[in-house]
Amino acid sequence: MTLRSLIQPLREGLRWLGEQLFPPVCGTVLGRGERTICLRCRWEMPLTDDWVAARNPVVTRMERSIPELTHAAALFAFRRESGYRRMIHALKYAGRRDIAVAMGEMFGRELRESPFYRDIELLIPVPLHWTKRLRRGYNQAEEICVGLSRSMGVPYDFQSLRRVRRTRTQARRRDAADRHRNVEGAFRLTRPERLAGRHILLVDDVLTTGATVAACAAAVRRDAAGVRISVAALAAVRGAGR
Repeated sequence: MTLRSLIQPLREGLRWLGEQLFPPVCGTVLGRGERTICLRCRWEMPLTDDWVAARNPVVTRMERSIPELTHAAALFAFRRESGYRRMIHALKYAGRRDIAVAMGEMFGRELRESPFYRDIELLIPVPLHWTKRLRRGYNQAEEICVGLSRSMGVPYDFQSLRRVRRTRTQARRRDAADRHRNVEGAFRLTRPERLAGRHILLVDDVLTTGATVAACAAAVRRDAAGVRISVAALAAVRGAGR
């Protein structure tokens, strides 16, 4: 009996265990080399290519509320009737941190080749209020940053930007103005010296009107001198924010 013949069953067993603990979102049995998201789902994902376009729908949306925005991009277009809504729900509410990390890695591979993101110096996730984080157990935007960091080779900072006021769920607010009012003044920069003069990437899971990210950017720009801000989200709802 060779060493290889002993190791192979162990690998298969670990793979089976991983699929039981973290099954693919679509329910398909993963093939060799697949992890978390099957190749078919990756192939059919409605990617935006925002990261290679100087002008794109996310830039147009975010530059209204973030003065001197450097760039903005979403990995894929989010449609509420699509199957990808299930994936977003799983990474936000069902404890599937692995999906957020895997999607972050996927997005990071695209961003590191883009001329708009090559000089990013720090990844900043949109923070959760401590009560919501305690209830959920994690912040999905932080997990996305973990994946982005692995692919881009850029460090993340989970401490400098804080949510200091608990806000009501944005998803229940359809009106863009109402969303902006809900998060106004909800964030504070606690370590401005770490961001001053740097090109940072604000990271979120889903952009609808962009009100939450804009409130984060306002807190950063208020206290960090010379900061440049770009935005990245896994998904963007097309046509939102009117």
